[in-house]
Amino acid sequence: MLRVQKTDRMQKKGRAMESSKRRGGCICGSMMIFVVSFSAPQGSLAANPPAEKKITKQFLTSGQVDLAREVVTLPLHRGRLSSGETVWFVLTDVSDFATSKKMGLTWAPSLAKAKDLTSTRVAEMDAAGNFTFKSGRIDFSPSQTLVGGEAPNFFPPKTARAGSVGDAHYSPLVRVTNDKDVVFNAPVIAFDVGPEKIAFCNGSPDYSVVTDSVASICPDKGTVDLKLRFGFANGKHLRYLSFDANSEESATLESSTFAPAESDILQSGAIEVIYTIVNGKMGAKDPNRQGLDSALNGEGPSLDILAHFTEISAGYSPMWDVRLAEWTKEAISKDQRKLITDGDDLEAKSASGLLVSPAGGPVKTTGNLVNCPVVGFTNE
Repeated sequence: MLRVQKTDRMQKKGRAMESSKRRGGCICGSMMIFVVSFSAPQGSLAANPPAEKKITKQFLTSGQVDLAREVVTLPLHRGRLSSGETVWFVLTDVSDFATSKKMGLTWAPSLAKAKDLTSTRVAEMDAAGNFTFKSGRIDFSPSQTLVGGEAPNFFPPKTARAGSVGDAHYSPLVRVTNDKDVVFNAPVIAFDVGPEKIAFCNGSPDYSVVTDSVASICPDKGTVDLKLRFGFANGKHLRYLSFDANSEESATLESSTFAPAESDILQSGAIEVIYTIVNGKMGAKDPNRQGLDSALNGEGPSLDILAHFTEISAGYSPMWDVRLAEWTKEAISKDQRKLITDGDDLEAKSASGLLVSPAGGPVKTTGNLVNCPVVGFTNE
């Protein structure tokens, strides 16, 4: 079985994985790539990689990218709930252009469409930039468990239990009521703990107190290193982050926080579309390798495709609508499965019937939403 667990002791530092002979019975989010890629060697994704990986276009303006370690360093913010608990969080995106320039954040204008949603939390920000949140708690103590499906159909997983769970009021989106109702993407990294409990400046963090995407965290320096994710957009290699999902299965697959309250964001229009191949070519060295089955088999990231993204624009959002795509039996029998790196290409193959939704019919939404800010394109 492929199994991922987060132990209950303070020293828990990783996850054990093994192959599975069972098949799960439900379809969830797209992010098995992220669990597997944390334990697999992470070099270039290209068949003939360049000598040195480089960011060719960076969109996450608040972060410093290190492709050698496959992490991005972000400022770590300390806020509080109105009831007094400490909230450790990061800021990645904001709906207001002037605020994005002032605070060095990515401009995500479509987040303004989410300002009146039930799931968008309320906060106030003082002149020094300190946040006080009205609501939103996360429990980081649960044991994360992931059990893969039956070979060769490793996806969907048989068991998926998230390692961190938000309450009925938690969402990463926050509306600041005393500053023009600006909406921030402010995912929580740790909750209701002092700095001494999350001081892992040299890595090996305790995942019972911090989110599982943390590589290292240093409150004294005010920084956190977060693991990068792999994908494509517009035919180019893409790096991005992942923080939250509205499905527990998706959250487990991507080692992020289960945030069921954020589901209403899907109907707001404050979203991008991301495609995930389910049953692409397998084989770690196959240049056309792609998909969740391959990722669950430990061959590398599933290489998801962010649709129609080329640049930060008026439609950009870090909240992504997950759409699963499955090659048909006919496409497999005719050896038509190829690596897909562009959303237009995937949509054309869906229109021609080569790719379908696992639920039947053309590729469409799964109802799953993930919080995945874009970091940048690379030269691979």
